[in-house]
Amino acid sequence: MIGAPGYANPNTLPAGARDWQLGQRSSNGKTIDWTPLGGYLSSTCEFDWYQHANFSIDLKPDHRLLPYIKTRNGRPKRALFLRTEENGISQTYRLMKRQHKGVPGREVVTLSGFDHRFYLQRGLDWVNNLFPPEFQIALTGKQHITIGEPDVALKLIGAGVWTRLNKPIYAALPLHQVTTDLPDLDDIDTLDDLIGIADGWLANIAMISTRFTRLDEAFANTRNRLDFGYKMDVWDGTGTPPTVFNTSSLSQLQSVIDATSDNFLNFLNPNNYLGLLDPGSWNKMPRAGYVFDTVAKRDMRHQQWRTDGGQIRHMDLVVDEPDGDRVVVGGKAPEILNQVIEWGANFAIQLLLNAIAPGLGLGFVVGDLFDNIFFAYQQFYDDDLADEVGQDDSWGELWGDNTNAYSLDSYSVGQEALEKHRGGETLELQVDSGNPTGYQFGADDGSGRRYNVGDVHTFYDQGTTTEQYVSHVVCSDDLSSGRRTQSPSFGKNPLKKVGVTGLISNLQGLAAYSRGNSNSV
Repeated sequence: MIGAPGYANPNTLPAGARDWQLGQRSSNGKTIDWTPLGGYLSSTCEFDWYQHANFSIDLKPDHRLLPYIKTRNGRPKRALFLRTEENGISQTYRLMKRQHKGVPGREVVTLSGFDHRFYLQRGLDWVNNLFPPEFQIALTGKQHITIGEPDVALKLIGAGVWTRLNKPIYAALPLHQVTTDLPDLDDIDTLDDLIGIADGWLANIAMISTRFTRLDEAFANTRNRLDFGYKMDVWDGTGTPPTVFNTSSLSQLQSVIDATSDNFLNFLNPNNYLGLLDPGSWNKMPRAGYVFDTVAKRDMRHQQWRTDGGQIRHMDLVVDEPDGDRVVVGGKAPEILNQVIEWGANFAIQLLLNAIAPGLGLGFVVGDLFDNIFFAYQQFYDDDLADEVGQDDSWGELWGDNTNAYSLDSYSVGQEALEKHRGGETLELQVDSGNPTGYQFGADDGSGRRYNVGDVHTFYDQGTTTEQYVSHVVCSDDLSSGRRTQSPSFGKNPLKKVGVTGLISNLQGLAAYSRGNSNSV
């Protein structure tokens, strides 16, 4: 337990201050114990649509918990958690930095860190998470290839990594969609309807190829292309556990075949595979840990921010025009295609030599002369955007990346590059969070005036209306002035490709799946 219960002067929590809680994992590892942080000078906490969000808290140098934070019962590196909420939306962060700045004895002590989505930067998806790093091969060849609904694909990849690492990170259940709903087959009346359905289904599929790829990088192309969010909440081990895919038992099984584990090949250890035989542990978290989930946008366009409404204190609106409508990626052709071309060239030359001088046994071998010449590059084109800008005036082509052409990588890179250069709007507002008639960041309370990250809103400015979704929120408070502010940022809604051109582009990605297992690396 954290040995600092209650509040004590001079750190009594003032009225209206944010309730920050300081936590640490208990000695048995199954729960996180909390104590109120108490008084502070100022604080800032962020909430983000998909990236890890930051926090900072300024304390006086005589704060009652500083001695504990410094020593942590003799273990200064032991993880510490900070937890708070904003109008019913809770967020848990990890303490990552402590800074003392000012005149000794009167300095300001700043605690800062970020939330636990940072784990996505601290996990690599191996080609095969079951094998040691010295021997890496999968059924799909030199890469680990995952294809399917984004929620399923991301959780499947993450579960494999977290099982191997034996981290208490679990994928939330049930599985769900983060893109458009399945089409109603009764609405198919024309060929255009069928093409639109096929295009929409293919465009919303995740196709991910990894080879010791960091998780956030593996997810990036799919997330940026389809524009959904993800979160990683903390469950402290108390109360009803969340419904999850329990990888703890699988991690026990993983240790049986992991050469780096003390339990390597110890099949008789009941702490290993026998844990799989306990149905009571399925879909439950056995200890405090983290829950990963993907989040779909929410249609809240009835909430309208107006520049003439009185709640907005400051605004920063940036409108970027499109600067490219086609992208070239590649540099390498699929390895199997290189081999087929080489075999064909050798066979043709041999036939020619035998025809010229039969019986002399002349031979000529083509080496890698034709490698990466045919199908080494691939182009993706957004003709809808070019038509909107004007075919004569659109900016033309871009270079994407030197990945393998006609592969999962090329499709993802190409689509993400197109999305990045399509232009759009970003908006940041600073609003009065104390206005009871205005919109407030927070959990739904029945008032119809609460919003969350991922909500799609409308923004009205001088007769024009645009639609944006909330991508980031900064909540700040300064106890010396008593002022609290909320600063929401709004991202762009991506342009969707429709029609035959979009269908052809997406079919390229689906056909690439058959070639993904033969890419050169």
